[in-house]
Amino acid sequence: MAIGKPADVETSLMRDLTETESQYVDELLERAERLLRARIPDLDQRAEEDQEFALLVADIEAEAVARVLRAPDNGIMRQEGEGNYSYSLNLQVASGLLDILDDDWAKLGIGQIRSVAVETDGYLTSRRQVPPQWRFQFGWGGGDQLSTPLGEDVGP
Repeated sequence: MAIGKPADVETSLMRDLTETESQYVDELLERAERLLRARIPDLDQRAEEDQEFALLVADIEAEAVARVLRAPDNGIMRQEGEGNYSYSLNLQVASGLLDILDDDWAKLGIGQIRSVAVETDGYLTSRRQVPPQWRFQFGWGGGDQLSTPLGEDVGP
């Protein structure tokens, strides 16, 4: 059962749920919580230990569901115009997608997923005559004050 409740979604929407929305809101809250669990495996434990964290999770789940419910035509239309009248949706508020935003992750203390690139000094490349097409396997041709320039053979 999700930490967020239908009443939290009603608060986010600032209105009562319609009959159709009431049919889907519990499952949407469960889906939002699964998105959170994917990056926070100890979500239940943290929510039990810290009441403020549990309330924050409920707020974030409710806002994620509210973004789905606010989008007219299930978020298919982003911009519409007729004559001099036109409007467009703010996708931060009504995207039609069940998604946890970067700001929400930051509120939970979770950073963005990042990758690390390996940095090499070109040790083998700088000591052996490695053809250019094979250099990616032996390290990039970078160097530092400890390595010799590319192409110089230092010995065995």
